[in-house]
Amino acid sequence: MSDMVDLGVRAGAAALAAGGVSALSLANICLERIGNGRGRALNAFIHVAADTARAAAQASDERRAAGRPLSALDGVPIAIKDNMDVFGMPTTNGLGASWMPAADAPVIRRLRDAGMVNLGKLNMHEAALGATNDNPHYGRCEHPDFPGFTPGGSSGGSAVAVAAGLCPVSLGTDTMGSVRLPAAYCGIVGFKPSRGYWPVDGVMPLAFGLDTIGPLARSVGDIAFLLGEPLDAFAPATLRFARLANARQVATEAECLAALDAGLGVLATLGVAAPCLYVPGYDPGQARRAGFIVSEVDAAQVHARLLQTTPHAFSPLFRVMLDYGMRVAPERYQAERRKLAAISTAFLGVFDACDVVLTLTAPQRAFSFDAPVPLNQADLTALANFAGCPALSLPLPVPAGALPVGLQLIAAPGRDTMLLSAGAWIESCFQA
Repeated sequence: MSDMVDLGVRAGAAALAAGGVSALSLANICLERIGNGRGRALNAFIHVAADTARAAAQASDERRAAGRPLSALDGVPIAIKDNMDVFGMPTTNGLGASWMPAADAPVIRRLRDAGMVNLGKLNMHEAALGATNDNPHYGRCEHPDFPGFTPGGSSGGSAVAVAAGLCPVSLGTDTMGSVRLPAAYCGIVGFKPSRGYWPVDGVMPLAFGLDTIGPLARSVGDIAFLLGEPLDAFAPATLRFARLANARQVATEAECLAALDAGLGVLATLGVAAPCLYVPGYDPGQARRAGFIVSEVDAAQVHARLLQTTPHAFSPLFRVMLDYGMRVAPERYQAERRKLAAISTAFLGVFDACDVVLTLTAPQRAFSFDAPVPLNQADLTALANFAGCPALSLPLPVPAGALPVGLQLIAAPGRDTMLLSAGAWIESCFQA
């Protein structure tokens, strides 16, 4: 019975529809895993909503018994990053304080209306501004397969909960890579939809215009099923793939480059050519630094009141970031925003010549919490946020026992369905 959770979203939904498992059983399996020794050691959850999850699962079973399920997802368990408002559960945003929201965030309301069972709120990097999930208030969220290693962030708990089999799917947020980076580090799939795909109301902001809600799961098909997106079959020759010549400017681990070459080699045998295209004026490191400055300024604005009333809610390191954000001159902030807009315009021009851009998700693999944090973690992911593009990270083939490496796919804004379809096809090629 416990294997049902490991099967994922689609298989779990099918089992629920066929009567092969109950929603309450699925919820109980997840809650048992979350609360056992390994689950507690991973520290993926800030708040476990056991009672409300069981009540929601029981209600789902009653609806199915009456022949009135709310959707195909009715009864499927999910967990939520703790910067999204869920009515009846505290929100922390990874800070040393919490508050009870007056209502669900719109995205949570959609999940509730579909009958999904929320298991609780997930650990995250403090205020979503960072990519290690070494949280000073709630503790480190551990990598599911390599103890002492970061799972990435800021949606680290969202990735760990899925990768460790604590739930079949989760929600995270992505400002410059915070869904895709932990997906890559943990060897699962993470999707950042086009800007505006889901409303970000009810989500604690980090950077205005860059924040995006995205799901994490064990397969592209599970993500598409959650979103209600059809996966179209296509021949490789019908899509144009490309790589970014600018990515060569990013210092990259040899193991990541080897995995990328191996993955592209698999695709090449199936007829996929991926020539390099150049984005004029785009330096990945400079762009990432501009995005980080924008994030610090916006975060300072968002947290100004809480910083005055509840200063203990912030770690010393995050207070330094907020202080820097407060001191950035308005002219500098607007100049960085203009820089991101220019980069976005230049990048979107690439899609005149291709449909899908292929890059590594991260230039390194997961690393020890005791190692220096690489500054360039988001060098390859931030571009999609700047331009509002959908972007997907899925695992590249790596040797058994090796740290995972992620392949990133990016498409033009609004082409989410096509990108998921392309990702599902590539995923099947790697698994063949």
